[in-house]
Amino acid sequence: MKATHRPVIRYPFHVRWSTEDQAYLGSVPGLIGECCHAATPERVLSQLKEIAEDLVKHLQCQGTPLPEPRPDIPHDPDPKCIRLALGLTQVGFAHALGISPKTLHKWEQGSSRPSGAARTLLRIAATEPITVKRALGAL
Repeated sequence: MKATHRPVIRYPFHVRWSTEDQAYLGSVPGLIGECCHAATPERVLSQLKEIAEDLVKHLQCQGTPLPEPRPDIPHDPDPKCIRLALGLTQVGFAHALGISPKTLHKWEQGSSRPSGAARTLLRIAATEPITVKRALGAL
């Protein structure tokens, strides 16, 4: 039997912190907008996976073509959300990025921002966390 949920891996999962809601919010660009919230990014990613799989199954059962994924990558992704979604400590994530833990801490506190290659890697990690985890040897 063909697994119907596999197309979900084509879609980027986005998690962001909402100061207004005091929670992490999740969306799947191209498939569904903000559709869940939780106290941790890990919980939001779990909810997003379940919601996306259910939606893809529903669309496939109806014979509706799946929408194209949209790489709506935030210009300045949240390093803390990405780190937590990857399941890494500050020290581990800083080491993987080739930066000092102090630099990562400043990014997470908002007192400085990543630039150049670091920002690009964070944008990729925001869109493809599983690929980045695999590349970092975290899987």
